[in-house]
Amino acid sequence: MKYILLLLFPLAIQAQNPAQTFKRLVQKFNQVKSYEVVATIKPQIPLIRILPVKANIHFSYPSNFQVKSAGISILPKNGFSELPLLFSKPDDFTPIASGTENNLEIITLLPTQNDSNIILAKIWVDVSSLLVIKSQITSRSNGTITCEFDYNQEKSFGLPSHMKFVMDVNKFKIPKGLATDINRTSRPNETEGKSKKGSIDVYFSKYKVN
Repeated sequence: MKYILLLLFPLAIQAQNPAQTFKRLVQKFNQVKSYEVVATIKPQIPLIRILPVKANIHFSYPSNFQVKSAGISILPKNGFSELPLLFSKPDDFTPIASGTENNLEIITLLPTQNDSNIILAKIWVDVSSLLVIKSQITSRSNGTITCEFDYNQEKSFGLPSHMKFVMDVNKFKIPKGLATDINRTSRPNETEGKSKKGSIDVYFSKYKVN
């Protein structure tokens, strides 16, 4: 029995190598130096009514995003850039294996610097296609935000066709005018001490990848 355990133990290690998976994700991310895409942003925030907004997004390596829209667009601060930031500065994070879920490899990324804006990050990776299916990033600026990713035509570049952000509205920084509306329409006993979850769906189309 001792010999069997010694033989199986290296295989268990090989089955999940977070440093190697993270390195491959970084290499895939580095393929894209810039892109433009049209985004449709659909927020679902408690006590707020806001219509979907179209925006033009321009990305340039390593993590610079410019979002231009005609209307008010609600997005997490640095929401688009936090995941690319993980990949653009791989030496700033230590990848740790955190098990599997639904055939996805879970990797926890711990910052190497105490003053990092990102406190803790987790990514759920489809290793066979080398795609991030889900992320959960806790930062000083946004609290904890979970994001789910769907992919279509641009999955070879790791670019999603849909992102769904889920956050705690109490910790999420909402534009000033909309925050005023929340205070007017909510009663103190309804919101006090309660955690409200909101979500933002972002649909991407017309990618121009460089």
